[in-house]
Amino acid sequence: MLEVLNGFLLVYFLVLCTISALVPLLVKPIVACFSRPSHQERKLWDEIVMLKCQQKQISMKDEFAAYSKLQRRIIKLEAELKENSQDRLSKTLAIKGTIHIVLQVVIGFIIIISVIFFRREPIVALKGDLFPLSTLLKYPSETPNAISTHMWVIISNVSIRALLKPMIS
Repeated sequence: MLEVLNGFLLVYFLVLCTISALVPLLVKPIVACFSRPSHQERKLWDEIVMLKCQQKQISMKDEFAAYSKLQRRIIKLEAELKENSQDRLSKTLAIKGTIHIVLQVVIGFIIIISVIFFRREPIVALKGDLFPLSTLLKYPSETPNAISTHMWVIISNVSIRALLKPMIS
């Protein structure tokens, strides 16, 4: 059944399509490098923890004024920490979207350039007759009963995304 197999191109396009399908998983560790809490946020968190420890040591009934003063200070610091966290979260979302788009564009560009460069190379040439689909599958290759790079990329993308969908979602 199999006459000619261009193994390099077959694997090359499978790898590119797999990387393209895995971009959402690749973005997460990259974004994690950019979205760590700042030194100021860590300092605020440490101060809140320290104040809460001090507050636990104070009796609320006996020293209500000191307890309330610590409580107000904790609430103020928690609000500041929440504001800083919201700013960091919005920046993280922007970075995540940008990295996702950039990776998809780069991989898409590589696939398109590769398909154009190898457009006349058949990925697989079969012995059997593929009559109803032969013209569609081989275009623009001149090899009869072949699967061109264009069709191989489409077939690979659809099948890899279908296989990896449960893992990505």
